[in-house]
Amino acid sequence: METLETANKPTTERILEAAEGLFAAQGIRGTSLKEITELAEVNIAAVNYHFRSKDALVRAVFERSFEPLNAERLRMLGEAENGGGPLTLERVLRALFEPMLRAWQTNRNFILLVGRLQSEPDAELTNHIHGLYVPLIERFLRAARRAAPDVPENELFFWIHFLFGGVVYTLLNSQDMEKMHPGQNPIDTTEAFLHDLIAFGTAGLRSRSQSQPRRS
Repeated sequence: METLETANKPTTERILEAAEGLFAAQGIRGTSLKEITELAEVNIAAVNYHFRSKDALVRAVFERSFEPLNAERLRMLGEAENGGGPLTLERVLRALFEPMLRAWQTNRNFILLVGRLQSEPDAELTNHIHGLYVPLIERFLRAARRAAPDVPENELFFWIHFLFGGVVYTLLNSQDMEKMHPGQNPIDTTEAFLHDLIAFGTAGLRSRSQSQPRRS
């Protein structure tokens, strides 16, 4: 029998929610379709009808998290590009990182799914995720080049990638910060954390201008 919580949700949404939570908590390989259907209160036939296979369901779960996130990033970047005045690195980095932090605040499963891409490497899934991100990355790099034309392109790509990886790692391991420094986790104050992250990132990127020694 359906619970009150799931009774009014479409079948596809119930399956996706159940799969997302289980993938985040116990891994993609460690989660069976049987577990997903029991949590979603549907039968295997419903999964096969809507998603055809577990692999297709996995891709749909990631798309459900990443596509709205990337759409919000592009919306914010568009506002930064078309809002009047010069495009700054600060606004480019805010458009990249703020939606991710907001998503993490509202649904921790999102960042755990990102972690699964690293802990459970799968070439086909990785290629699919790259397809979701490559146009976004290219758009942000173009904007960053406009905002910081004196920073070499390879430097921009490397250090923005470095910042992105650092934020992902920090979010994935936020509980460690809380254990080591109770009540002093900077991520708990999102706006302050964003301010400091952007200040740190822009200072580092600008230090890589062509007037500075290049990495060998």
